[in-house]
Amino acid sequence: MKYLMLLTNPTERVESWEKLSPDEAQRLREEELPKWGAFMQWAQEKGIQLDGLELDTGSTTVRKPNGDAAVVTDGPFPETKEVIGGYFIAQCEDLDQAIDVASRIPVAETGSVEIRPLVER
Repeated sequence: MKYLMLLTNPTERVESWEKLSPDEAQRLREEELPKWGAFMQWAQEKGIQLDGLELDTGSTTVRKPNGDAAVVTDGPFPETKEVIGGYFIAQCEDLDQAIDVASRIPVAETGSVEIRPLVER
C-alpha cells in the first residue's frame, strides 16, 4: 500500500530558517545531510520504495465557488502552527511499517510526519 507522508515543521522553525543568511542556511543543511542519508540508506536496505520532494514555502490556492470564475489567492494562510515542507510517497506493507518509516524521517525530531493512505483503484 502507498502512503503519503507530509513533513511539517513548526512555523517558528521555518521563520528562523528564512532569516538565515545563505551561508548559514547552507551550513545547517550540510549538518542535516548525514541524518537524511542514514534514513535513505535504511529505507533502501529494507526495500521500501520512497519518492518525494522538498516544497517551497509559497503557495497559491484556486477556488471556484458555486462554479463561478476561478478565484486565485496567495496562501492558504490558515491559523496554523505548522508548515508543510515536503513529502514522501512510501510503498509499505501496512500502517505499522508506515509508522516505522515516518518515525525515522529526520523531520520527526523537530516537527511531525502526517501519514495518509493513498486510495489506489
